[in-house]
Amino acid sequence: MQYFGIPTCPYCKKHVNLVRTWRLKREGEYKCPRCGGISNIYLSPLVYVFAVLAICAGVCIYFFHKFVLDDIELFTCLQIFIPFAIFFFLSLFTVYLKRPVIRRVQREAPRPAPQRSAEPERRAPSRDDTFTEMNTGRYRENNEPERRVDRRV
Repeated sequence: MQYFGIPTCPYCKKHVNLVRTWRLKREGEYKCPRCGGISNIYLSPLVYVFAVLAICAGVCIYFFHKFVLDDIELFTCLQIFIPFAIFFFLSLFTVYLKRPVIRRVQREAPRPAPQRSAEPERRAPSRDDTFTEMNTGRYRENNEPERRVDRRV
């Protein structure tokens, strides 16, 4: 797996243009114009290292100018901005493309409907039958059809 470099299509090995890579950083999928293969877009773990380095360099430059040289000017802001511009440029090379993993889920075979007999089933009263709310009609039995009430006026 390539963590630093120009991203390439995992199907046809064609390099992706850097301008397109800049746009791809924010998207989730890439469709290769040459082969039509679809791949997922990932950012390398190096992007976090580069981000921390850029922040540390910017803070060090600020504190150096503030406390050592004791001069904060407009040119100092430009010097603080330089590590972030380098980070932005290096982040273009931390994008890589990977084939998507397609997991197929096996569906269960449809279960046959239970056979109903003409005679109602006789069973011993269970502990659930002692609850008064259960037999008021508020809750539907598993094998009863759902009752729909037409409330049109």
